[in-house]
Amino acid sequence: MMLSSACFSQWFSQPLPVSGQVNDLKFFDGNTGLISMNPAIALRTTNGGYNWLLILPGQYVGNFEIIDSSTVYANGMSASGYGMLLRTYNRGVSWDSLPLAGSWTVNGISFVNRDTGWVGGTAGALPFLWRTTNAGVTWTVQSDDTGFGKVFFLKQKVNGEYVGWSQFEAVATYKTTNSGVNWFQIQNVGNVNQIYFINENSGWTVNGDRIKRTTNGGLNWTQHYMPTDNGIILNFISNIKVINKDTLYGDWGLRQFPNGQLRGVIWISTNGGVNWGFQQPDTSIGKRFSHIDFINKDTGWSSWIRTNNGGGPVIYPTYIDSNSAVIPSNYVLKQNYPNPFNPSTTIEFSLPKDSYVKMKITDISGRTVFWVIYDMLLYSGLHRFKITDFSRLSLPSGVYFYRLEAREKNNGKTYFTPSRKMLYIK
Repeated sequence: MMLSSACFSQWFSQPLPVSGQVNDLKFFDGNTGLISMNPAIALRTTNGGYNWLLILPGQYVGNFEIIDSSTVYANGMSASGYGMLLRTYNRGVSWDSLPLAGSWTVNGISFVNRDTGWVGGTAGALPFLWRTTNAGVTWTVQSDDTGFGKVFFLKQKVNGEYVGWSQFEAVATYKTTNSGVNWFQIQNVGNVNQIYFINENSGWTVNGDRIKRTTNGGLNWTQHYMPTDNGIILNFISNIKVINKDTLYGDWGLRQFPNGQLRGVIWISTNGGVNWGFQQPDTSIGKRFSHIDFINKDTGWSSWIRTNNGGGPVIYPTYIDSNSAVIPSNYVLKQNYPNPFNPSTTIEFSLPKDSYVKMKITDISGRTVFWVIYDMLLYSGLHRFKITDFSRLSLPSGVYFYRLEAREKNNGKTYFTPSRKMLYIK
């Protein structure tokens, strides 16, 4: 395998054998995983993503729902273009087709065990939500008010019943507290790519440039936006992976480098989705990353990339424009704070002019251990970069150095600030 340099964020390339848009990506463990793609392609790996085998040739597969150590459901489409379910009991080696009588589309699926699950879709151009308690052999219509969008049910019962949420496109958001028998409207979150809850109170929805968060079961939602500083030109988020109530990862962001180069970023929040930073995978990968999954806090995948240490440090950029701060006439790099630090620190610098900026952290031998900024066009003003989870680099305690290199946008003249020391203590 080829690892990316330690100076990036500890994501390394894992090429796929085919091209196309990734619909979903899920892993059972460190070895076995599944990917669905457009056009109709699905792949399976048994060695952690280093090699992939084609499965379900010619079958459209949407989202995977891993139920247990061997069972997976997925939404699909029949040869005649109608919605259907796919199911495997052996980690994707072989699959069963489960037609859903009367359905035109299958838009969302949520199973709480091998037998019991819900499907949101359409029939006759109307929204429907169906339930099965016998692994898809028979189905019961539970709602004709919702089903156009995503569906999510908690796998653990609350007061003896399953709690769930369903979205009717941009029209309305519904909730059930009695296993889908009755549904009632809650605050509308709009048309979303994903609904996810960790308990009956705490959940998130994802769409566009924002994530919405609730702490009261969806009765009220607050929205938080992805950052736009430091070269981010597309601050969209499409899917999240919730590690715990505080740590969330996301995909689909895009960052611009010099000469028009575009590179995908991985979003990360460590306070439940309120604030977001990013990790920059190997910049030789010129793609947006689609779908993300982790089997523990360290081992994860997105399309074309993998990490074994949670993706490395996280960058939280802040920009204060030249109209809001006193800007010196020279390039100024300040001392990081706190210093000594573990595991987080902040670096500030000022630019008198719009400039292409580089800043890396090196050890005492001069080896680059992490790029804070890699040749990004930044505007004149005060810039603040908070770096968290520095411990993920697995570096020893000691003195490290950082320096600012800036190249003026207009005349190309390059400036170097003196190096500064930073003391990392494990």
